[in-house]
Amino acid sequence: MALYKLVRQAAKFSTNLLSNRLPPNMHFHNLLHTQYVVNAVTEIGFICKINDRDMAIVQTAAWFHDTGYCYAYLGHEDNSIGIAATFLKQEDAEGSFTDEVVACITATKMPQSPQNLLQRIMCDADMFHLADDDYPAYASRLRTEWELVLSQRYSDEQWRQTNLNMLIQHKYFTDYGKTTLQQHKLANIDKLLR
Repeated sequence: MALYKLVRQAAKFSTNLLSNRLPPNMHFHNLLHTQYVVNAVTEIGFICKINDRDMAIVQTAAWFHDTGYCYAYLGHEDNSIGIAATFLKQEDAEGSFTDEVVACITATKMPQSPQNLLQRIMCDADMFHLADDDYPAYASRLRTEWELVLSQRYSDEQWRQTNLNMLIQHKYFTDYGKTTLQQHKLANIDKLLR
Protein backbone atom coordinates (compact mmCIF):
# COMPACT_ATOMS: atom_id res chain seq x y z
CA MET A 1 0.00 0.00 0.00
CA ALA A 2 2.81 2.41 0.85
CA LEU A 3 4.29 2.11 -2.66
CA TYR A 4 0.91 2.62 -4.30
CA LYS A 5 0.41 5.73 -2.15
CA LEU A 6 3.91 6.99 -3.03
CA VAL A 7 3.20 6.70 -6.77
CA ARG A 8 -0.13 8.52 -6.27
CA GLN A 9 1.67 11.32 -4.41
CA ALA A 10 4.32 11.49 -7.16
CA ALA A 11 1.55 11.77 -9.76
CA LYS A 12 -0.17 14.52 -7.82
CA PHE A 13 3.06 16.46 -7.22
CA SER A 14 4.29 16.19 -10.83
CA THR A 15 0.89 17.01 -12.30
CA ASN A 16 0.71 20.13 -10.15
CA LEU A 17 4.27 21.17 -11.02
CA LEU A 18 3.90 20.61 -14.77
CA SER A 19 0.48 22.31 -14.81
CA ASN A 20 1.67 25.43 -12.99
CA ARG A 21 5.38 25.85 -13.72
CA LEU A 22 5.94 24.59 -17.26
CA PRO A 23 6.44 27.37 -19.84
CA PRO A 24 3.46 27.66 -22.22
CA ASN A 25 5.65 27.00 -25.30
CA MET A 26 6.19 23.34 -24.32
CA HIS A 27 4.08 21.68 -26.99
CA PHE A 28 5.69 18.24 -26.69
CA HIS A 29 7.41 17.89 -23.29
CA ASN A 30 4.35 18.59 -21.18
CA LEU A 31 1.87 16.91 -18.85
CA LEU A 32 0.30 14.90 -21.70
CA HIS A 33 3.72 13.49 -22.66
CA THR A 34 4.43 12.64 -19.01
CA GLN A 35 1.08 10.82 -18.67
CA TYR A 36 1.82 9.02 -21.96
CA VAL A 37 5.20 7.84 -20.62
CA VAL A 38 3.62 6.71 -17.33
CA ASN A 39 1.12 4.61 -19.32
CA ALA A 40 3.98 3.27 -21.46
CA VAL A 41 6.15 2.18 -18.48
CA THR A 42 3.08 0.51 -17.00
CA GLU A 43 2.37 -1.37 -20.24
CA ILE A 44 5.99 -2.42 -20.78
CA GLY A 45 6.47 -3.26 -17.09
CA PHE A 46 3.36 -5.43 -17.12
CA ILE A 47 4.56 -7.28 -20.24
CA CYS A 48 8.02 -7.72 -18.65
CA LYS A 49 6.29 -9.13 -15.53
CA ILE A 50 8.09 -6.85 -13.07
CA ASN A 51 7.07 -6.89 -9.40
CA ASP A 52 5.10 -4.17 -7.57
CA ARG A 53 8.17 -2.44 -6.17
CA ASP A 54 9.83 -2.25 -9.59
CA MET A 55 6.57 -1.00 -11.13
CA ALA A 56 6.46 1.75 -8.50
CA ILE A 57 10.07 2.69 -9.35
CA VAL A 58 9.46 3.05 -13.11
CA GLN A 59 6.12 4.81 -12.61
CA THR A 60 7.67 7.29 -10.17
CA ALA A 61 10.60 7.87 -12.55
CA ALA A 62 8.14 8.44 -15.40
CA TRP A 63 6.17 11.00 -13.39
CA PHE A 64 9.36 12.97 -12.65
CA HIS A 65 11.50 12.41 -15.77
CA ASP A 66 10.60 15.71 -17.47
CA THR A 67 9.77 17.92 -14.46
CA GLY A 68 13.17 19.59 -14.93
CA TYR A 69 11.78 21.35 -18.01
CA CYS A 70 9.98 23.63 -15.54
CA TYR A 71 13.37 25.22 -14.83
CA ALA A 72 15.67 24.61 -17.82
CA TYR A 73 15.39 23.13 -21.29
CA LEU A 74 18.91 21.88 -21.89
CA GLY A 75 20.10 19.46 -19.23
CA HIS A 76 16.58 19.14 -17.87
CA GLU A 77 17.32 15.60 -16.61
CA ASP A 78 19.61 16.89 -13.86
CA ASN A 79 16.82 19.18 -12.63
CA SER A 80 14.33 16.30 -12.86
CA ILE A 81 16.65 14.16 -10.74
CA GLY A 82 16.93 16.89 -8.11
CA ILE A 83 13.16 17.37 -7.99
CA ALA A 84 12.51 13.61 -7.73
CA ALA A 85 15.18 13.06 -5.06
CA THR A 86 13.90 15.98 -2.96
CA PHE A 87 10.31 14.78 -3.24
CA LEU A 88 11.23 11.19 -2.31
CA LYS A 89 13.28 12.36 0.68
CA GLN A 90 10.29 14.38 1.92
CA GLU A 91 8.11 11.29 1.50
CA ASP A 92 10.60 9.19 3.50
CA ALA A 93 11.17 6.81 0.60
CA GLU A 94 13.90 4.17 1.06
CA GLY A 95 17.31 5.30 -0.16
CA SER A 96 17.57 2.33 -2.51
CA PHE A 97 14.16 3.17 -4.02
CA THR A 98 15.26 6.78 -4.61
CA ASP A 99 18.57 5.62 -6.13
CA GLU A 100 16.74 3.40 -8.60
CA VAL A 101 14.29 6.17 -9.58
CA VAL A 102 17.24 8.54 -10.14
CA ALA A 103 19.06 5.89 -12.21
CA CYS A 104 15.97 5.41 -14.40
CA ILE A 105 15.75 9.15 -15.09
CA THR A 106 19.50 9.36 -15.72
CA ALA A 107 19.24 6.55 -18.28
CA THR A 108 16.91 8.69 -20.44
CA LYS A 109 19.73 11.18 -21.20
CA MET A 110 20.66 11.08 -24.87
CA PRO A 111 22.27 8.91 -26.02
CA GLN A 112 20.29 6.52 -23.85
CA SER A 113 22.40 3.98 -21.95
CA PRO A 114 20.25 1.83 -19.67
CA GLN A 115 22.12 -0.58 -17.38
CA ASN A 116 19.29 -2.85 -16.18
CA LEU A 117 15.72 -3.91 -16.95
CA LEU A 118 14.03 -1.00 -15.14
CA GLN A 119 16.19 1.53 -16.95
CA ARG A 120 15.51 -0.24 -20.26
CA ILE A 121 11.75 -0.04 -19.56
CA MET A 122 12.05 3.68 -18.78
CA CYS A 123 14.06 4.40 -21.94
CA ASP A 124 11.65 2.47 -24.17
CA ALA A 125 8.67 4.22 -22.58
CA ASP A 126 10.24 7.65 -23.15
CA MET A 127 10.57 6.79 -26.86
CA PHE A 128 7.29 4.87 -27.11
CA HIS A 129 5.87 7.61 -29.36
CA LEU A 130 8.32 6.65 -32.13
CA ALA A 131 6.21 3.50 -32.54
CA ASP A 132 2.85 5.26 -32.23
CA ASP A 133 0.41 5.34 -35.16
CA ASP A 134 0.04 9.03 -34.34
CA TYR A 135 3.81 9.65 -34.58
CA PRO A 136 3.48 12.51 -37.12
CA ALA A 137 1.41 14.51 -34.60
CA TYR A 138 4.06 14.00 -31.87
CA ALA A 139 6.80 15.02 -34.30
CA SER A 140 4.84 18.12 -35.29
CA ARG A 141 4.47 19.18 -31.65
CA LEU A 142 8.21 18.68 -31.09
CA ARG A 143 8.99 20.76 -34.19
CA THR A 144 6.83 23.60 -32.84
CA GLU A 145 8.49 23.34 -29.42
CA TRP A 146 12.00 23.49 -30.90
CA GLU A 147 11.05 26.53 -32.99
CA LEU A 148 9.63 28.38 -29.97
CA VAL A 149 12.15 27.32 -27.31
CA LEU A 150 15.39 26.74 -29.23
CA SER A 151 14.73 28.98 -32.28
CA GLN A 152 15.47 25.96 -34.49
CA ARG A 153 13.63 26.21 -37.78
CA TYR A 154 13.38 23.41 -40.33
CA SER A 155 12.10 23.22 -43.87
CA ASP A 156 9.64 20.34 -44.36
CA GLU A 157 12.37 18.30 -46.05
CA GLN A 158 14.92 19.02 -43.30
CA TRP A 159 12.37 17.98 -40.69
CA ARG A 160 11.51 14.78 -42.59
CA GLN A 161 15.23 13.92 -42.78
CA THR A 162 15.79 14.76 -39.08
CA ASN A 163 12.92 12.45 -38.12
CA LEU A 164 14.08 9.71 -40.45
CA ASN A 165 17.60 9.83 -38.98
CA MET A 166 16.21 9.74 -35.44
CA LEU A 167 13.94 6.76 -36.13
CA ILE A 168 16.69 4.82 -37.93
CA GLN A 169 19.41 5.49 -35.32
CA HIS A 170 17.19 4.90 -32.28
CA LYS A 171 17.03 1.44 -30.75
CA TYR A 172 14.70 -0.12 -28.20
CA PHE A 173 16.14 -2.06 -25.28
CA THR A 174 13.45 -4.39 -23.85
CA ASP A 175 12.33 -7.56 -25.64
CA TYR A 176 8.92 -5.93 -26.13
CA GLY A 177 10.59 -2.86 -27.59
CA LYS A 178 12.81 -4.89 -29.92
CA THR A 179 9.84 -6.82 -31.29
CA THR A 180 6.46 -5.10 -31.02
CA LEU A 181 7.54 -1.45 -30.77
CA GLN A 182 10.26 -1.89 -33.40
CA GLN A 183 7.70 -3.24 -35.90
CA HIS A 184 5.50 -0.16 -35.40
CA LYS A 185 8.51 2.15 -35.63
CA LEU A 186 9.50 0.52 -38.93
CA ALA A 187 6.03 1.32 -40.25
CA ASN A 188 6.62 4.99 -39.32
CA ILE A 189 10.01 4.91 -41.08
CA ASP A 190 8.25 3.47 -44.14
CA LYS A 191 5.74 6.36 -44.12
CA LEU A 192 8.55 8.92 -43.96
CA LEU A 193 10.33 7.25 -46.89
CA ARG A 194 7.21 7.48 -49.05
